[in-house]
Amino acid sequence: MSHYEVIPMQCPKCGNMNHFKNYNSINITVTPELKKAIMNDDIFKFECQDCHHVEYLRHQLFYHDTKNKIMLQYAKDPEEIEQTLAALKAEGLDLSSYKIRWTNNWYVFKEKIQIFDHHRDDRILAIYKENMLKKLYEEYPEAGNAVVFYHVDLSENLIIVSEHMKAKFYYFPEQWYANMMVNPHIQKMLKYDTSIDVNEDYVKRVYNLEVNVVTAKVQTESFVDTYVLHHLDFAKTGDHVLIEDKGKDDEGVIQKLEVMDARDVPAHIHFIKHIIKRRDVDDIEVSNHLEKIAKALYHENEVQLLSQLLHVLSEVKIYLPLIKDEKTGELNREVIRTNNHEPVMPIFTKEKEAKLFAPESIVYETYFTDLIDEFPRMSFVLNPQCKELLIIDKKMTAILKSYVQEELTHVN
Repeated sequence: MSHYEVIPMQCPKCGNMNHFKNYNSINITVTPELKKAIMNDDIFKFECQDCHHVEYLRHQLFYHDTKNKIMLQYAKDPEEIEQTLAALKAEGLDLSSYKIRWTNNWYVFKEKIQIFDHHRDDRILAIYKENMLKKLYEEYPEAGNAVVFYHVDLSENLIIVSEHMKAKFYYFPEQWYANMMVNPHIQKMLKYDTSIDVNEDYVKRVYNLEVNVVTAKVQTESFVDTYVLHHLDFAKTGDHVLIEDKGKDDEGVIQKLEVMDARDVPAHIHFIKHIIKRRDVDDIEVSNHLEKIAKALYHENEVQLLSQLLHVLSEVKIYLPLIKDEKTGELNREVIRTNNHEPVMPIFTKEKEAKLFAPESIVYETYFTDLIDEFPRMSFVLNPQCKELLIIDKKMTAILKSYVQEELTHVN
């Protein structure tokens, strides 16, 4: 369904109160009439009912095409679509067959709607557009900054818009596109690459052979096989997953994770359908149980503060920088040393901070409680780029681990 909220708004010109219909999500299959409002920007249009003053109030927007399996997010931060998709997956929606994209550029957002409406692949077009710009700068170095847009009017075209030259129109490269679509290396990349940010940086990753995917060796009751993780799925060894075998659903456990280039993934490998998350426990039970354990290990005046902290940590998502072993392909956790030379594992509450901390790493998302279950003897430092470091030591992790083991065993 399409969702909106009606927001009271004062006209900036005459001062009279109006109401603005603010769409945050549009299901274009259910409400196809809203597509025109997207393409002509009316979806953001505010018009005063009294003086007819017009302004365009641009805001984030989620576009869902259930018929053609397409999801697009226009937002400042890619974490917005991750939160939206997490909610959809929690409702049981299978995202494995969807094309999912995020962009913070409104014109790119509308361009991708046209691309997918005409059954084109935006990843292939991104490569071609980058080549067009390269040739433009070679022939016209005075062109200045330039961009290429896919546009459909009576026919499909590519348009180059630059600072110091008139717009240039080109026919769609039908033969080149057809050749790329039957190239076996490209086909494998298209099959296994699930990147959500297809832009000029994506093309650089393609040229540098850095379109990586994570594969998982999964053990079921009857076999061991390798599967691919979707870009937006986060798992660790020991996680239970839902996979498909010979047309039927089966459950298995991840034994090993490995990173490889999309072109190197064997063509027969399938995607993991779903990661089976641990069962949630009622918040009140969590608080009471944490307080009970904390009282046994800490002084009375420390218990309340510690209990609140661990209650937060018990459900918080954290991000880890993972370093790929060039010889084995395995993912290893980053470890840093404190002043007394004790090894600690850096963890982050924001994905971009983890990436800044270790630019060459692959950022992995998990729950803190899952992390301490895997590394019970390791201390952690939370957000090490902060001025005041918070060391989560073995004593604190022992409390939280006790909660995870005892409370979940009781519930299940």
